[in-house]
Amino acid sequence: MTKGIDTRERIIRKSAELFNTYGYSGCSLSDIMKATNLKKGGIYNHFKNKDEIALEAFDYSLKKLITRFREKLGAVQTSAQKIDVIIDSFDSLILDPVVATGCPIFNTAMDADQTHPALKEKAKEGMQQLKTYIEIKIEEGKDKGEFKADVDKEEFAALLIMTMEGAVVLTRIYNDRKYVNMARDFLRSHTQQNLLK
Repeated sequence: MTKGIDTRERIIRKSAELFNTYGYSGCSLSDIMKATNLKKGGIYNHFKNKDEIALEAFDYSLKKLITRFREKLGAVQTSAQKIDVIIDSFDSLILDPVVATGCPIFNTAMDADQTHPALKEKAKEGMQQLKTYIEIKIEEGKDKGEFKADVDKEEFAALLIMTMEGAVVLTRIYNDRKYVNMARDFLRSHTQQNLLK
């Protein structure tokens, strides 16, 4: 039983790395077989098809991403520090990605946009979860009296995600950290000017 669970988890883990790097279409069953050192029957003993593997691999990647945010947030106290840590968590996806390269939510959303409705929906749900997570931190800051009462939590969460995801993409394209540094500086300045009392 334990061996079967371990094998299933290995398939998910290795597939998550492949899908996040090459996308759904760019990753074949042969690639998964090679990465896991399993034959086709060994993989289909645990999953019905490639779609099922891809959906579970995304869930695995999302869980790792949210875990990183939670672990980093657990080390700070104030709401302003928590926003700063969220910004830094996006930055960490460049030097220390949770799974292969970049942000698994963004990578999946771009890859599945026109090709895989179920994966696109998963990415949308993951993005909403991340957005809601930031919105909760904004509300906590307002409740504690650290942030202005009229701060629009949805607007700020969307701005933070758009800015940092875009910065991660530009940093990867140009292999230059100036983009993520610019984004961090902008968001920190925006937090100081528009969120803090």
